[in-house]
Amino acid sequence: MNQIDRLLTIMQRLRDPENGCPWDKEQTFATIAPYTLEETYEVLDAIAR
Repeated sequence: MNQIDRLLTIMQRLRDPENGCPWDKEQTFATIAPYTLEETYEVLDAIAR
């Protein structure tokens, strides 16, 4: 299994309707966008150092 397949499997498990993570199952593009932006700024800061 390559790394992308592994990532997709993990994501599928997290969002599984019956056994998935409650937090992950509730997320939408709108709710995750602020976290994505924050992480982007952290990566840019790390690169600048």
